[in-house]
Amino acid sequence: MTLPSIVPGSLWAMFARSAERRADATALDFGTHSVSFYDLYDAALRAAGQLVSLGVRSGDVVALQLQKRPVTYALMLGCLAIGAVYCPLDPNNPASRTGKMLARLQPKILFSTVGTSNPFGLTVGVDKASTLADQIAAWPLAGVALPSPPSNSTHPAYVMFTSGSTGEPKGAVIPQQGVLSLMRWASGLLGAPDAQRFTALNPLHFDNSVFDFYCGLVAGGTLVPIEISEATRPAQWVERINDSRASVVFSVPTLLLLLDQSGALVPARLPHVRLFMFGGEGYPLEQLRRLHEAFASTARLVNVYGPTETSCICSSIEVDAAALAASTGGLVSLGVMHPEFAYRILSDDGAPVPAGDIGELWIGGGNVGLGYFGNPEETARRFAQDPLQSNYRSIYYRSGDLVRQDTAGALWFRGRKDNQIKIGGHRIELEEVDAAVEAFDGIRRSLTVLVAGGSAPHLVTAFEGLPDIPTAELAEHLQARLPAYMRPSRLLQLSSLPTNANGKVARLAIQALVAAPEIRLAPVAHDTESLIRNAWRIALGHDRFSLTDNFFDLGGTSLALMRVHAELSAKRPETISMTDLFEHPTIARITAFLDGTPVVAQTSVHAVTSRAGKQQAMLQRLHARKGSPSS
Repeated sequence: MTLPSIVPGSLWAMFARSAERRADATALDFGTHSVSFYDLYDAALRAAGQLVSLGVRSGDVVALQLQKRPVTYALMLGCLAIGAVYCPLDPNNPASRTGKMLARLQPKILFSTVGTSNPFGLTVGVDKASTLADQIAAWPLAGVALPSPPSNSTHPAYVMFTSGSTGEPKGAVIPQQGVLSLMRWASGLLGAPDAQRFTALNPLHFDNSVFDFYCGLVAGGTLVPIEISEATRPAQWVERINDSRASVVFSVPTLLLLLDQSGALVPARLPHVRLFMFGGEGYPLEQLRRLHEAFASTARLVNVYGPTETSCICSSIEVDAAALAASTGGLVSLGVMHPEFAYRILSDDGAPVPAGDIGELWIGGGNVGLGYFGNPEETARRFAQDPLQSNYRSIYYRSGDLVRQDTAGALWFRGRKDNQIKIGGHRIELEEVDAAVEAFDGIRRSLTVLVAGGSAPHLVTAFEGLPDIPTAELAEHLQARLPAYMRPSRLLQLSSLPTNANGKVARLAIQALVAAPEIRLAPVAHDTESLIRNAWRIALGHDRFSLTDNFFDLGGTSLALMRVHAELSAKRPETISMTDLFEHPTIARITAFLDGTPVVAQTSVHAVTSRAGKQQAMLQRLHARKGSPSS
């Protein structure tokens, strides 16, 4: 094989130099086994050769519907080596949503562990249990001439999908120069990455993973991949972090709050961590103060901000006593914008707002994405000409975030211009949920709102249409179209949706309606049942469920079930496994299981079969995690 040349300033060059410098050091630490930089570099070259032999050329899209495995990282690096553009897809996505993404991408090749087919090119099935050696055995390191990596810094590196306000997900195209800028910022924050061990807690299809992969692995640090959906209890994440001696932990606040709730977020359990970085959503101030108090003498805390469209991170603030003291509105500031970004805070008519006033944040510079893949309409709407520059092309990304800037230059988040919200760090356009609901026969209009409740905000959808829409069938319809984190936990049929003076449906009126106090569930005498009810209420953020409701039909996710597990584990002396909770997803069943009484089936055959696929997939992941090592 003719090796690709090392093009200065390319992402492949960054990894090649790391591999040369740290050939014998650990690149990937999976706990049960590790992969050296030398072996990963060799695998990446083999992957690049395999891609070229299958017809992939520079600029072609390679879709990766894969879990965190050595072969996945080898394929991502192989794409960088030849200038292909990779796109991570969630293996747990509903098939219809994955289909929409593939229709936009029309990838040359789709690598998948879940049997998805690619109507636009080649499909390559990957056994998620195979080792790196197994996978690359068929990829010879000879006979293929590899093209040089792109020398153009605006060449795309990857596509990352987010929720879309038009009812379909949209894929942000990120250039190499944006990622290189991110890596420069990270090196200033962390120092030499060679001395660091980075967790990879973030899903690969979630843009926080960009920091893990590039600022960690590509820059020369050791990466510790942790597939949280495959862990049976939150304490396992902490055990892996500690056993791997990871020093840098980057996560959404939701995950850290869950660890805090379980009692695992303490220095004694994480003695090697020197930096906690968090972003993707706000970290509640009181819990953040507690985290700072616990780790003030052992680890730094850094709050980061940045839309997917701006290469992951564009501002940050170190959370110290002064930052906490200055905080207002329940959150710390977004920090100051990083030097390689341009930005403006503008009014609705495109004029700069007076100092200290609230306006929309427009973000510019070479870190800004190249638009949305195959979606010129949305690209034109969100990537716009700087209204203060008419002499030449100057594109800014309209974030939709409302901010104010204080006299020290720090930005403070003050809401959204649109209906985008975040749950667990996932960006959700409420219009995409509405579109999925309105695709159900008989529904004319719908309106989805975010309701804060307990420790878990949740979605509620109100809709109007033909009388007596079957909500159970509507819930099944949504399961087939939306990922778990986007599905409403409550569906409410109204004779007509409220409107404002202009005749438009009033989302705020719906929010006030569904957030109104409701009659609480009657107290129950059964101690175990009470514990489970309370755990569900905390995890789901509401108590609108019966003894026979299925946890997942109520909008519960695997992360929410981990909240249930943490709550029950703290109250019951005996061991309760995540597998038990998956296998007994109603209050009646888990109560009977824990008390050792006969489990009586309470649901219809139709209801069981409608959810069987989802529960079976979750159980398979749990059993696979128990029975075989990550690879």
